[in-house]
Amino acid sequence: MASTTPTASVPEPIAADTFARPHWLWLATVQPALALLGACALSGRADAALRDAGLPLPGRRVLQAAFWGTVVVHAGEAVAAHRWAGRAGLSRSAGRWAAQTFFMGFPSLLALRRTARA
Repeated sequence: MASTTPTASVPEPIAADTFARPHWLWLATVQPALALLGACALSGRADAALRDAGLPLPGRRVLQAAFWGTVVVHAGEAVAAHRWAGRAGLSRSAGRWAAQTFFMGFPSLLALRRTARA
């Protein structure tokens, strides 16, 4: 009697190893918000200029903590996106998924989930 040993299944590559971007509204909102957060967190002049313009902002330390927290979270999401893309058969585009996720965050993960399910 032959024994069958379970083997790890390798996903079939998805046709053309697809890559997709999040909806343009995510790009239009997330990127400017992250840029402003980074400018206020990293530049005292930018922070002062926005405050002088009347923008109600929390304290600079809060902005710095939010910025560096965002960097850490997005780095973790990028690592996860790279792994998920590889597991979904998107290994050739996994680096693009990771880079996009680092800069966009969860909207990129949503696009990856939709692409992997297609």
